[in-house]
Amino acid sequence: MQATNHPHDTSRGAGLDGAATAAIVYAASVAVIMLNVAPAAETYLRQDAHLSSGQVGTVLFVELAAMGLASFPAYGWLGRADPCRVARWAYAVFILGNAAASLPLASFAFYAATRAVTGFGAGTLMVLAMSMAARARNPDRMYALVTFGQLASGVFILWTLAGGGRRLNDLFHASAWLGALGFVMAGSLSRVGNHVGLEQGKNPTAPSTAWRVTLLAIAFAMAFNLVVGGLWSFAAEYADAGTTPAHVTLVLAWAAAAGLAGAASAVLIGNRWSRRHMLIAGYLGILLGAGLLQFTHGPAGFAAGCCVLSLAWHFCVPYVFAAVAGQDPTGRLMSAANLAFAFGLALGPLLGGEIIENLGLNALFPCALSGLILGVALTLRITRPSSP
Repeated sequence: MQATNHPHDTSRGAGLDGAATAAIVYAASVAVIMLNVAPAAETYLRQDAHLSSGQVGTVLFVELAAMGLASFPAYGWLGRADPCRVARWAYAVFILGNAAASLPLASFAFYAATRAVTGFGAGTLMVLAMSMAARARNPDRMYALVTFGQLASGVFILWTLAGGGRRLNDLFHASAWLGALGFVMAGSLSRVGNHVGLEQGKNPTAPSTAWRVTLLAIAFAMAFNLVVGGLWSFAAEYADAGTTPAHVTLVLAWAAAAGLAGAASAVLIGNRWSRRHMLIAGYLGILLGAGLLQFTHGPAGFAAGCCVLSLAWHFCVPYVFAAVAGQDPTGRLMSAANLAFAFGLALGPLLGGEIIENLGLNALFPCALSGLILGVALTLRITRPSSP
């Protein structure tokens, strides 16, 4: 499958207006707030809450797994429920979870439960945003715009946290307020309508082929996010001993800015070049960033590794989404893709934390390399011209 997306294909619908596009980008940005700040959160949780790497990985796993579980009820409401109503319910759950997480830490289990509630709301927002973005005339560019918006919000939050005197509770309070703003913006989604899946009967696919396509798309998305979830969540571990959380957060803010450059490049390129080549180039960039973190020591090496990793990762993301969406013009596959994205990102920090605790930090790079090799193999398969 080449990068061309047939902009005049009616299966893409009439496109999205400016207000709907803004609401979609905003919803997707709110959904990934914790992912954007995961390394900073990992530092604060270890130093302030005295959690181990394994416990931090577990918390991140719980939140991101809850995001994935939101895909299951989505099969019921996608194409049926009013997008505005779905978005507002999701924002309400998201606000509730963040408000509860900001309360004094009664126990590890209570904190994990609050993050699970937050993750479920965020996952619903992500499914809604990604399925609606698939209806754009140029999905590659739309997903790149979504990624750019996600990174822009991440840069803002990380710069705020790096200002000094900030703690994780400040992030939860800010997230709740951002959710409230999204609740108001959701009104514009009603104009888009609930048309996901209306084209399903025009190009029927054999059940066995449909299952193969779905499983391939899920494996492809999960492999990519497993690698970046494990690497990014524990990027702060590569900082020199004694580095303050504020300094680590500042480096991560610069890395998020580099990610903006990667997403902006994808916006400019759109579908003009081969999606396969763009994905492979992104994978090589992720490998370079991981290598810099592993083998180049000191403040400069840490900063360079974080920046390269973030740039390459966020350059890849729009093409990963578009490759999955391209397997199914109805947009319903994006619900399954959200499950893969969320569980890949959830398993990444869970496995990364266990690897670091049991084998040491040096074992993280070879494990990530294995995942990258698998990811390239799946990329070559899903982007074949003969793909369904």
